Amino acid sequence: MTILTNFGQRVRELRLKTGMSQEALALRCGMDRSYIGGVERGERNISLENISIITNALDVDMSYFFDNERFSMHTAYVKSEYKRALSERFVYHIDFDEQVISWQVKGILSVEDVNKTAFDLKIACTYLTKGHIKLLIDNRGMVANGHPFVFSPDVNERIEELQKWMFPHCQKVAVLCNSKLMKNQLDRLGKRTGMSQISQHFYGDNNEDIIAQAYGFLGIDHNTLVFE
Repeated sequence: MTILTNFGQRVRELRLKTGMSQEALALRCGMDRSYIGGVERGERNISLENISIITNALDVDMSYFFDNERFSMHTAYVKSEYKRALSERFVYHIDFDEQVISWQVKGILSVEDVNKTAFDLKIACTYLTKGHIKLLIDNRGMVANGHPFVFSPDVNERIEELQKWMFPHCQKVAVLCNSKLMKNQLDRLGKRTGMSQISQHFYGDNNEDIIAQAYGFLGIDHNTLVFE
């Protein structure tokens, strides 16, 4: 496999993992769809500048792009997942004593789903003390057909809006991730919203270890929703 072919496959796998079409990626890059197609097929001797443009459009750091974490070429976005009730894909809990709002994402969320959950989470914040709220977010269950996946760009835009709203309400935020890809994208999102000042994102093979790290960061020793 040539360097260009390997590079093109990496672009394609990350594009599919985020649920983007070639047209959508090309639009975000300000490039023609045929150019993106040529890159993915290993037919383009791409410049460093265009590599930077494409990685930013994929919302990953260049260092992560060349990481050894690889994914199946089959997209994890399965339309049947949307048929599951939102209550099966998203659950949350308020711990009034610890000032903690915890939630778990257990499937694919659409823009409409995020709008609904954002409304509920904003209401939950009003029950606790502004500036002292701790968030414990568990995204490890974002898996379809055995493959981890990340939020689509459209969904990420809604999450970015929610983060900006929640930032002044929160003291600390801990997020459990399902892949290095998700961790990298959330690191980037946190920098855009300011949430990186008070948040940490955790990923690893040992669930007990990352939960212990998240608990320690938040200063808690238990949680009703996220415990294994």
